[in-house]
Amino acid sequence: MQIDFADKSASQSISPKVSKYQFDTLKCSLEELAVLERVAQNPSIKQQELVSATGKSIATVKRIITSLQDKNYIRRENGKRYGKWEVLVK
Repeated sequence: MQIDFADKSASQSISPKVSKYQFDTLKCSLEELAVLERVAQNPSIKQQELVSATGKSIATVKRIITSLQDKNYIRRENGKRYGKWEVLVK
């Protein structure tokens, strides 16, 4: 039986699959971060599209959006139906 040991001088660096971005320091749940990221990518996204993108129920998405609004991370501009989301955190 032969055991091969890895050469310590040939160490490999593991690069993260997700790059660091602006939302790393926020006090949010993972669900809230997922919704916040989607809203930042598409400010005119609808709640039903967030349901499809996140896999959460419509009630959960509404709760998350309300939570993000209460924390002043997002706000709705120009009305409910034809408005867009504005991300307030940079």
